[in-house]
Amino acid sequence: MSIEEVIAWFGNLNQVCIALKIAPQNMTKWKRQGYIPYKQQFRISQLTKGKLKPDKTDPVLTLTKDEI
Repeated sequence: MSIEEVIAWFGNLNQVCIALKIAPQNMTKWKRQGYIPYKQQFRISQLTKGKLKPDKTDPVLTLTKDEI
């Protein structure tokens, strides 16, 4: 799932943070990294009752050596 999909589903960045009970700095970090941590993807999937699906694999595990 992409950050844009999550923001679109919840309405705005602030609503995402409220739903996940996280600080806005976390979302800023995710946007900078270009992915949502796998654990959070599952939380989002539960909150959306499966409408947003987590990625098939952990984004961190698919990073190349140059991206680390």
